Amino acid sequence: MANTKVGLVRRVKTETGWKYFPAAYAANGRVKPGVAIVAGMEVKHKIGHYALRFYEGSRLRFESLTGITPAGSESRRLKKEAQLSVAKDAKKADVQIVPPDPKQKKLADQLVLFIADALGRGAEEAAEVNKRACDEFLAITGKEYADEINEHVIKQYHREMSRRGRSKRTLHNRDANVKSFLRYCGCDTKGLPKPPKYDKTMPEIYTDDELSSLFRSITDPKHNLLYRLLLGTGLREQEAMYLEWDDVHTQTKTLRVHSKPNWDFRVKDFEERSLPLSEDLLARLLKYKARYPAGKGPIFDRSGQPDGHMLRTLKRLAREAGLGCGVCDGCKAERTECERWYLHKFRATYCTKLLRSGLDLRTVQQMMGHSDLTSTMRYLRPAENEQTQARINTINWG
Repeated sequence: MANTKVGLVRRVKTETGWKYFPAAYAANGRVKPGVAIVAGMEVKHKIGHYALRFYEGSRLRFESLTGITPAGSESRRLKKEAQLSVAKDAKKADVQIVPPDPKQKKLADQLVLFIADALGRGAEEAAEVNKRACDEFLAITGKEYADEINEHVIKQYHREMSRRGRSKRTLHNRDANVKSFLRYCGCDTKGLPKPPKYDKTMPEIYTDDELSSLFRSITDPKHNLLYRLLLGTGLREQEAMYLEWDDVHTQTKTLRVHSKPNWDFRVKDFEERSLPLSEDLLARLLKYKARYPAGKGPIFDRSGQPDGHMLRTLKRLAREAGLGCGVCDGCKAERTECERWYLHKFRATYCTKLLRSGLDLRTVQQMMGHSDLTSTMRYLRPAENEQTQARINTINWG
């Protein structure tokens, strides 16, 4: 009987040469990055790559997955196992299977890998947004293979999105998501039609009333602290995911943002930085640490692993507190998850508050970890109406 079992292994360099060892899995079924099972123990190997281990008849085969993320490698394993199972059933039924053209890439299969790669990087929010946009694209166009995509397909997609009442900005953002996926599939997107232009608006920020309502409603200490930290430091999602207690320096009242090789995490643009902590935020951090003794993993973990559900949790908490706007597509859908609650909005609010406080642009650029000043200047915005009204009331109009 044909063996359809496919194993995921890691090829690592040892003192006696390159060898294959079984990949290690976490309790949630995800592959532990860079970890292999050696003599029954989990061992971290920084140098190496994943591979598939399977049989073709009686011959043992290995298929290299060089450059593929842990999550992507697991997706490849499941796909290979499914292929072997289909081939086995076809042989039993005396059905001949015509192998697909290796140059043709099936969009549905590529999307699984594309999303798996994002999840493997811990980019939960990006994976969710890209999947929603690409699922809609595939449903609208009905195309099966990457080589079927051309300018007429993209124009069809744009027309249907407009017919469905999508705003120009929504269409622009989803077009960017789709083309990112198409480039992943090996498509040349340079000659494809561009989406309609839209009036660019300033980055959205949370109002003080929205923040007060949110923090009053969050009773869980970890989540309350997490979102206060995002607001008070402007951390990116993955920077918060991999944050450890050693990064919090009590004496200097600062928080260090840096790469974490042990988690295979690299700071964006390699812009490591030190952020000042307000006395209130530092006090909350220390109080939380005293109440919940630190483990070996990140501060905001899930069973010792980085929490990749920060966005999903925020949307759930906002929904449960009745803080949805009631007018966006998310609020109108069955899931009732408001699109106006998202993690990057904390970062935008942080940057805006820094600039309004009078800090100079160069300092704010460094605190945000921006590689250029233009990115920081996007957050320069007029004062809110209440502040403007107060100033106007002090003017002597004669």
